[in-house]
Amino acid sequence: MAKGKSSRIEADLRLRLEQGEWEANARLPDERSLAVHYDVARNTIRRAFTALEQEGLIFRQVGRGTIVRGRPDAHASGILKRFEGASPLDILNLRLFIEPHAAAAAARHASDHDLRSIQQAKAMAEQHHVLETYEYWDNEFHRRISLASGNKFISEFFSLMTIIRYAAPMMEIRKLWFTEDRRQGYCDDHDRIMSALENWDSEGAKAAMRDHLLARRRNYFGQ
Repeated sequence: MAKGKSSRIEADLRLRLEQGEWEANARLPDERSLAVHYDVARNTIRRAFTALEQEGLIFRQVGRGTIVRGRPDAHASGILKRFEGASPLDILNLRLFIEPHAAAAAARHASDHDLRSIQQAKAMAEQHHVLETYEYWDNEFHRRISLASGNKFISEFFSLMTIIRYAAPMMEIRKLWFTEDRRQGYCDDHDRIMSALENWDSEGAKAAMRDHLLARRRNYFGQ
């Protein structure tokens, strides 16, 4: 009978947690208060807490009591919202941290098929002088390098960067500072990156990608 009571209380507490009655890191009412609320013994509440703790919904902390654990999905959603609201300069600086390493990894792991695919995107970017089509193929060049890195998390990260790349603030900056001389300079950068990839030169690919993104940052933000 006691087990049945604890199961019903466990289900009710789970529902209350899912509905957001208590926020992440908030302290739940203590066992005594809940025992009075549900009209059961404290050990019945304790069993319900144990089951919820095993599910990862709560945890117990000495001196604080029983705490609501933050839900991973809510945490991830918050991160995505912050990404969407990030400044274009912050995003470009983040690319500077990650894409040179992706290029270095691609130089080590790219297959012949990967190299042909990257080369195709590079060639298409060279052929297009209008911002929108050039930016599409420029993005493809970088995306295909991320795929060739052999690291699925790098390629997933780049998918997120692609979404942000086409956000209004970033596109306004690109339109403002897009010139034929700069487009040609970016294509020259792509040549150096491609050459390093084809020669399995990971350090050269890393340096060339970093120089390319630094040139973008100077052109956009003067830094």
